Amino acid sequence: MARTVRVGLIADSHVGEFLEELPAWVHRVCAECDLILHAGDLSRMEVIEELEQHAPVIAVRGDHDVGCDALPTSCVVTVQGWRIGLIHGGRGFARDSATVMNQITLGRGDWHRALHRRLLERLGGVDVCVYGHWHVPMIEQAGSTLVVSPGAICPWGSLEGGREPRPGIPGVADRAVRRFRRQMGPDVLEPTMAVLDVGRRGPRARHIRAMSAQST
Repeated sequence: MARTVRVGLIADSHVGEFLEELPAWVHRVCAECDLILHAGDLSRMEVIEELEQHAPVIAVRGDHDVGCDALPTSCVVTVQGWRIGLIHGGRGFARDSATVMNQITLGRGDWHRALHRRLLERLGGVDVCVYGHWHVPMIEQAGSTLVVSPGAICPWGSLEGGREPRPGIPGVADRAVRRFRRQMGPDVLEPTMAVLDVGRRGPRARHIRAMSAQST
């Protein structure tokens, strides 16, 4: 009988940009993993070296990963015969901005469905799609594919730590993103990662939140 393989799923750690270092709770969770997948916005390559203390790491490049050109924009990893697609999840500034503005003005709860369709088109036939970028924890079945957003290690991004919005046009974007994330509910505001257990019954995902991980 094939053993269950535990895969740690991380996105948007932003270490060296908005966070000084990976939080201790992330290291505790990753220490129990056989493989770690990072869905982009590491912000510095050293994050991979830190995570490799616990398990092999596969990462893709996000839109904040300056100097990380060695990382692919997407990849597919096979674990226990199951194909796991890994991608950051951005579709370009114009499309992403339109999605945010539609959500905060119209309050549409299905904003992510078109995103999921596009990501699956880009990845091809996969059993699991793992993505980041949006900082919204999500586990959803899209046809035969399990789609997982682990959430973000640094959920507020440029507003982390209660920072004031930046001046000029970036500040307009900051205010829009702040409103967008608040609309998503309190769960989005807490640092989150996910674990994917891949066994004989197939891949099963669950989120791990900072508060629960710190209390164990």
